[in-house]
Order: sequence, then structure tokens, then C-alpha cells
Amino acid sequence: MANLFSSIVQAVRNVAGFLSSATWSGIQSVVKKELIQLFRDPFLVAFIVLLPIAQLLVTGLAISKDLKHIPVVVCNYDNRNDSLELVKTFQNSVFFTVGADDFVDSETELDRLIRKGAYRVGLVIPPDYSRSLLKPNDTPTVRIAIDGSNANIARSIQAMSNLVLSYHTALVASQNPLAATVSALQKTPIESVVHVLYNPDLKTAYFLIPGILALIMHMMTILFTSFAIVRERESGTLEQLMATPIRVSDLMIGKVIPYAIIGLADMLLTLGVMVWFFNISISGSFWLLLINSLVFIVTSLTIGLLISTTCKSQVQAVQLTLALLLPSMMISGFVFPLEPMPWFVKIFSYLLPITHYLEIIRGVVIKGSGFAELWGYTVVLLALSAVLLATSMMRFKKQVA
Repeated sequence: MANLFSSIVQAVRNVAGFLSSATWSGIQSVVKKELIQLFRDPFLVAFIVLLPIAQLLVTGLAISKDLKHIPVVVCNYDNRNDSLELVKTFQNSVFFTVGADDFVDSETELDRLIRKGAYRVGLVIPPDYSRSLLKPNDTPTVRIAIDGSNANIARSIQAMSNLVLSYHTALVASQNPLAATVSALQKTPIESVVHVLYNPDLKTAYFLIPGILALIMHMMTILFTSFAIVRERESGTLEQLMATPIRVSDLMIGKVIPYAIIGLADMLLTLGVMVWFFNISISGSFWLLLINSLVFIVTSLTIGLLISTTCKSQVQAVQLTLALLLPSMMISGFVFPLEPMPWFVKIFSYLLPITHYLEIIRGVVIKGSGFAELWGYTVVLLALSAVLLATSMMRFKKQVA
């Protein structure tokens, strides 16, 4: 104990001696020099000041909205006044919306639209719904089909649909004497059969693991190429490359191809871990997922190229890459649903390749979706990769010129 006390006293004395040797003029000179050097790099100043504000605003808007006004696809086999009143109850609630274009003629079409991702919930009203309401010993049953790929959202939708049906049940009981009699006999005038599609056990891992895989590959592939041009510039080999007959397009595409191969190999390994370690099987076509994964990897690599042609140092490239991490997690649909987000946040989220790839990987892995449901996301990824590659080439040409 005495030795410990003496060591602490000696350390305090050393610190005091170090501080006493410092001079205010010397500190002032170093502070002035650091500030001058800092403000010579306006990119770094803007990054330090504006990035935390922007990330807080964007992510705060993404998570502060409750899940409301969820579009409902309706298959109404009854089409009488009582069934239309049930649809109107869903439409008038704060939880759901039913538009004029949200009606289909068959349950097959309803299930297809949910599998496609156009809707998260569907309502099926049987043809004998109105007649069953008028029979004291009969109980009408409606079907609620819920997309279970996101377990948390599915549970919320299930609870909200039960609330709406409970309210409508009370409304029917108050307006219909026969239904009121049934209610008095401890029987519910309207029952619902909830079908949770694609993830009936509502396991969160089925939703999160494919998303984590996509996020990891997104950030890794961006990092691959974000150093590509910066590293050549800092090492002084960029001028040597440009002195050769190599074209700018050759340089850019040549930078992407090896990393695309490495990224695809990483994707195969991580998919193997998902299947064998986490026991999450791929419900759809493996080859469709592989082709779309390659498109996604190339798109992420072109983001890295754009970062590399924008930044002047590898430190800036790392900072800009990390700046994309939080939006990629918060506003891409990785954790929080896109529906309640403000429209301007949605625009930014749709510019992120991972937003579209999450729909692809979750669609193939969980829902078994095919090309007919996913081709739109593939086209967007291809368009983004083409625009990003062209922009990178134009920026690089200007820098070289």
C-alpha cells in the first residue's frame, strides 16, 4: 500500500512538473498553427461540423415516426354494405389506409402483391360475410394476411388489426340487434384468422441476419475502392499510370473487377454462414440471389470509386465511408420501415443501393420471390452503378486535366 501511494505521489509530481514547463506563448503558437492547418481543409471542417447534425436529423426522422397509415390490399368477395363498412373501418383508422387501387379480385393476387413487397397486410372478406352477421348462431370470419419477413412490424400490424376489428365488432354490436344478442352471449360477432406469411414463427433472425449480411458487404466493398485513386495519388504512381496508353475507363473498370470478384467470394462465404450456422435457408432461387448480389457489389464499388475521386487523402476517404454507415443502417429499411419516414428522407434512402438490395435478399431468402417481383430493384441497382461510374470518370478526367 505504501509503495502504491508513493507511486501515485510521484506520478502527480511528474505531471505537475510537465505542466509547469509549459508556456502560454508556446501553447498559443501551436493552437494557432493547428487552427490554420485545419481551416486550410474546408472539407474536413464541413465534415466535423455538419456531419453530426445531418446524421442526427436524418436518423431522428427515421426512428421518431410511429408505424401508421399502412396500405392494405383488400379482396372483398362479399361486396355488400356490411363488408364495405368493415373496409371503411380500416380506411378510417390511423393505422391503415385503403385506396381505390388497393382492391383485388382474388386471394392469389393478394398474396402475390404481398410477396412482391407492394403491401405488408391484406384483408380477405368471405362471400357469406354479410349473411353470417344476420345469423345469431353464426360468426363471420375474415382473413388477415401479414408479411412476416420483419417480425417486429408483423407483430405491430397484428396488434393494430386486432384493435380495428375489435372496434368494428363493437360498432356492429351496437347497430345490429342480432349481433348485440350474440355479443351478450359472450360470442364475438366477427372473428379473424391471421396468416403470417413467410415467417410464421416471427423469428427476428430471419429478418436481421440477411440485413446484417447486406450491410457488411455494402461497407466492405465501398472501403475496397474508396482508397483506389487516393492511394495512387498519395504514392505518386497516378502520374505514371496516366503517362501510359491506359484510358480513364480502363483504369476505372480495372479497379472494380478484382474487388468485384473478391466481394462475390465474400458474399458466397457469408451466405454459407447464414445457411449452415444460423440455419436460415434460401427459399427462392440461389442463382437469382447471386446475380443480384454481384450487381449490388459492383454498385457499392462504384460508390467507393466516387469517394476515391472526391477525396484528397485516405483519411478523408475513411471519414466519408464511415459517414455512409449510419444512414445505411437507419434509413435503408435495415431496422426501421420506410413507410412512416418523411418523403425527403425516403428520396435519400432510395439513392442508397442497400435499400434496394435489402428488398432483394429478404425477398429471395424469406419470401422465395422471383425475378417477376424483383426485377425493378435490379434495374435501379444497374442504373445507380452506371451513373456512379460515369460520375467518377468525369471527376477523374477533370482532376487529371
